Amino acid sequence: MTQQTVKSKLPHILIYAGAFPFMAGAFLLATGFTVLPLLGQIDEALAAYGLVIVIFLTGIHWGQQLSLGRLATGLFLASNFIAILIWLAWLILPTRYFIVFLAVPLIVLLAIDRNFFCTGILERKYFQSRTIVTTTVILCLNIAAFYS
Repeated sequence: MTQQTVKSKLPHILIYAGAFPFMAGAFLLATGFTVLPLLGQIDEALAAYGLVIVIFLTGIHWGQQLSLGRLATGLFLASNFIAILIWLAWLILPTRYFIVFLAVPLIVLLAIDRNFFCTGILERKYFQSRTIVTTTVILCLNIAAFYS
């Protein structure tokens, strides 16, 4: 595999790899495990990871808009709103409800990516990967919430 091939596949590999903790957490909770050595409560670790992922995705949107060289005030405000909302939800909601709530910003962020795709900012393959992974993650979050 050439270095160029690796570079072009790396974002997709990382997108799918990012779903692994959600899948593992859902699987472990569904099979009766609740605690992992070093990580503690699986549901709490999953909730914290979900918080990090949502914040990371809002940062990606900032970077995309900055790289375009156009001011997108609405997107900058939306990204900040989502980041603050998810942080407050993490502080306020019980873990099980927070895990379910994570689906909301994930769907909103995917809708923003759909807009980027429709306007030609994102490639089809990247948007397809995001759609598949977001759907998988939301399914895993619901399974995890059910068993937590």
